[in-house]
Amino acid sequence: MRRREVIVGSGIVATVALSGSAGAATNQTDDGQAMSSADGDLETVLELLPADAALDANYLRLQYSHVDGRDAEAVDYQTRQILEGVAEVDGEIDPEAVSDIVSVDTENGNLQLSAATGSFDRPSTDAANTEERGDWRIAEVSDGEAFAAADDRLIAVSATETDPTDIAGTAVDAATGETETVLVSPDATTSVFERLESAEFVVFFPDLEAIDYLEFDDRVESFGAGFEESPAERSGTGTVESEYVLELASDADVDDDWILEQLERIEQGEFVETTIERDGTFAHVEAVVDLPPERDRDAAPDARVRAKSSADEGRVTFEHSSGEAIDAADLEVWIDGELADRQLADEYDTFTEGDSFELETGPVANVGLRWFDEGEDVYYYYATTLVGSESFEASHDPETDSVEITYAGELDADPGRLEIVHRQRDGGQDRNNGPTRTDRTTLEDLESVSGSLGQGETITVEDVTLGDRVSLEPTAPANPNRGQRSLAQIRVRPPRIYLDRREGTLVARYVGDREHDADEFRVLIGDEPAETQFADVTDTLSANSELELGEVSHGTTVTVEWLEPDPDDPVVIEEQVLRPHGRVDFTYDDAEGTVVGEFREGDEIAADALELRINDEPAATQPADEYETFSPGDDVRVAGAPFESVELVWEGPDDTEYDLGRITVGRDALDAVYEPETETIELVYTGTQPADPSALSVEHAGDGPRSGDGDRLFAEQYDTLTEGDSVVIEDVAIDDRISVMLVQEGDGYVSHRSLFHFTPEPRLAFRIEERDGELVAVYREETNRDADAFRFLVDGEPAGVQPADEYETLTGGEEIELGEYQAGTEITVEWTVPDEPRAVTEHVVVPDAEFDVEYDSDDGSVTIEHTGGDEIAADDLGVVVEPTMHEPQGWDDYETVSKGDATTVDLDEASERDRDPVAVVIVFKGSDAISHERLDG
Repeated sequence: MRRREVIVGSGIVATVALSGSAGAATNQTDDGQAMSSADGDLETVLELLPADAALDANYLRLQYSHVDGRDAEAVDYQTRQILEGVAEVDGEIDPEAVSDIVSVDTENGNLQLSAATGSFDRPSTDAANTEERGDWRIAEVSDGEAFAAADDRLIAVSATETDPTDIAGTAVDAATGETETVLVSPDATTSVFERLESAEFVVFFPDLEAIDYLEFDDRVESFGAGFEESPAERSGTGTVESEYVLELASDADVDDDWILEQLERIEQGEFVETTIERDGTFAHVEAVVDLPPERDRDAAPDARVRAKSSADEGRVTFEHSSGEAIDAADLEVWIDGELADRQLADEYDTFTEGDSFELETGPVANVGLRWFDEGEDVYYYYATTLVGSESFEASHDPETDSVEITYAGELDADPGRLEIVHRQRDGGQDRNNGPTRTDRTTLEDLESVSGSLGQGETITVEDVTLGDRVSLEPTAPANPNRGQRSLAQIRVRPPRIYLDRREGTLVARYVGDREHDADEFRVLIGDEPAETQFADVTDTLSANSELELGEVSHGTTVTVEWLEPDPDDPVVIEEQVLRPHGRVDFTYDDAEGTVVGEFREGDEIAADALELRINDEPAATQPADEYETFSPGDDVRVAGAPFESVELVWEGPDDTEYDLGRITVGRDALDAVYEPETETIELVYTGTQPADPSALSVEHAGDGPRSGDGDRLFAEQYDTLTEGDSVVIEDVAIDDRISVMLVQEGDGYVSHRSLFHFTPEPRLAFRIEERDGELVAVYREETNRDADAFRFLVDGEPAGVQPADEYETLTGGEEIELGEYQAGTEITVEWTVPDEPRAVTEHVVVPDAEFDVEYDSDDGSVTIEHTGGDEIAADDLGVVVEPTMHEPQGWDDYETVSKGDATTVDLDEASERDRDPVAVVIVFKGSDAISHERLDG
């Protein structure tokens, strides 16, 4: 099985981009419960992501995109990578069958998740490590990567330090209601997405403490932004509409002018009109934005320019290293937010290969070389550099509660050009509570700095405690289209310890770069010190240390205290009620109307600690009625009506709950028949048990007239559903989407769950597989279709074999051998029922080649060498360095790329943002990944 390795896109740090949707609104009730509006697709896809607490992770950015069948080429590169990655899970999912995608990045970068919903079937897999869990299939498909999938839903996991199948399993727990989702935690998720419901592109930063490139002076807890399209996709001039949601700190006394001032630093365009609504701690800003110049790499001359800075000499040199000549009149040298006094046009008419330009900057400066076409209103930065970024070192001393920043540069620096920014939280041990304040002090105002700042001189910042962040920043503004960076920064926070229970053994994992003595920590079982402490297992905790602390039973409360800096006042850094390990698989017997939950594996659990619930209420039959302890092999049985939710819950101390298994009864008891002549769909109930239709809502998504859009059509025609009962949806175009949602009301909330989806167009009709060098088309629709409704094309021409040559009716699983084809050949399956046939499956034969990647951090470049395998046309081959690049870079020096050929990507030239590279992806024909190598270990 060949599978794309790029499943989770790296996302965009541009303006604050992320792809979003005009999906369902969610409201938050007074008791904090999530409540959703009529459209359930947004909630459905968000419910595929577990709460950050469920993964012991800190979510940095949550990205949501409504793509709804858009061509993958019509979205930004990062969103396209998610779509293409989802599509390549066993090669079975058509990107155009995806309606919504969501992804999340975590703080340490070692875990990424993405999820998709749409109208696709659960993919099959030949992966060795595969688990079936109810409607879900979990599979590890490569080292560090796994997926979980059910019909119409897919979750992809990339993890470098944990078992990806465990993460996928937790995501399934979230999807099936067994653990909390992101709608519950991070806390502001529901409130932010409620207010950005009309946006087509949304990004949410739930924890600004962990974000270095968004600065709100600690007066904003979380931040979300919604756009009509990704800022990376914006093109042309004119205005666009944008929205922002700021969750203000409880003590933040800020006015509307302050809010707009902060947003003006983020939004690269100019605000023409703004409206601000305040609701408690949330500020919702709607804005009309005049677009700034557009970044256009293709418009600028194809040249490479390097910027070499020397803080010790106070100089930056721009060197034209290769490529086309550049009209010097179109080049602008910017320094600290202003045009430099000297410009290239003062010395050159054209800036050509071999030319260089020196600029005196002093020991600290933010410098960039921008190409700008005023007539077309487009720009491109050939090179940027922050002079002095390596001249400062910061360290924290917990014993004195101070931070020291030492200057190592040879030239004296002007203290008036530098400021200390101390973001301080007064919440004691808990960095998430308490008021915040930000102190800004220029170095010239410090008593310890007299005159200029010389080599070896140290600036001391006092009263730096847990939760604080100290940075040294230039006082000058950033250059246009560029973000400002810190010269040095340090954040003070306690060590992070994650607890887990594996086969009855308590395991503690330390996450962090700084080493700690093991005796700095104390483990409590209940209120008493544990028999095994960290110091009994190791002397030192280093990054990703795992410590086994002995057998501990589930239901035990475990606390980890940090004894530094004050042993008499320890900091609680982790506290957890250990849950039992267990998996209960539920099945439904439609003929008998019985739900059976079988305990497949896990711990023996006291039966009176379990509760069987139907629609969140205790069932008449409970495990304790039959068992004293519930063990693997035992089962529970209960009568279940179609569309009821049945779950088995472990109830632990301190109101702790954990779902061992859940099922929505009879979710497969619906079918659909499409009549293209009348443009109608008949939805049919196929269950044998009578069903209550009152909770069924029919959604019709498409561009044409709607019938049954959010309506209770079944309830309008039937008091009780029996086998064969149906409703008809009219005016259904072939690319419309019909969904049946289960709408359930609870205490202060309304839940929308997806039951059934149908699209008349067979978007996933065939899967093209490569077997021993030959291609095989596998029919994979559950609906029977005429074989002559499909046509195979090879590079646009009819193939030698067609479905109707071998079958009259396609019923699922039929295979058609297509033959052997060269790399680059495109196989297309057309659906010929419409007047204009539609491509429903496309497959490109990808070349088999190997590449070596070398990253030069000092030079800021990545070199990629073809080391063996197929020769590839250079026009078909591209390089992407994630997450710094929007589009693939070409191999411009070659017509064909073969063994020994190499190309170098200058990251300063290719990137708009100052970020370290994470991975290099070699792409074929713009999207298909043929090689993927991580650069961060």
